[in-house]
Amino acid sequence: MIPNRRLLGRLLLVMSSFLLPAAAGAQEFYSYTVGVFGGVGGSFDADPGQSLTNTGFQVNLGMVTEPRTHLVLRAGRLGLDKDGLFGSLSNADMEYVTLGGEYRYAETYYESGVFVALGGYRLNGTAPSGRDSRQGTWGVSVGFTGELPIRRWLGVQAEISGHYVDFNEAQFFGMAHAGIALHF
Repeated sequence: MIPNRRLLGRLLLVMSSFLLPAAAGAQEFYSYTVGVFGGVGGSFDADPGQSLTNTGFQVNLGMVTEPRTHLVLRAGRLGLDKDGLFGSLSNADMEYVTLGGEYRYAETYYESGVFVALGGYRLNGTAPSGRDSRQGTWGVSVGFTGELPIRRWLGVQAEISGHYVDFNEAQFFGMAHAGIALHF
């Protein structure tokens, strides 16, 4: 997994250097966003472990690149042990980091948006033998987001997302998150 982290780090560094001039010319009231969310989710195809009421958290770090266009890094963790077992694993959880484009639309009282992202995912748990199990791989996510502004620098944000990750235990995941977004 270490070579994958290094590759992802280099990719982020190269991509951010290309986006700096665009961020300077963006016409939003803010340049950066930090979001902190709580959420629920799970897998659609795990057997056992199909519960979509597992809890988790997510942190979003966003940068405006063009008007109504954001580059967003999402990092989070989703517990997958609500049913006791997740496939053959016990005490399972999924950690993820995704990077993608988010396209926002101004509505009368709120902003809505859609995003597509690529990322790294890791499934952790305890195998039936009692040994720790870790599987890391790449995946893709798509989702919808909505934000209700409270102040120019603060909003309440919610999002739903679907993830495709080629784990041995499951491939399709869904999540819903809600929390606050700070703009600066």
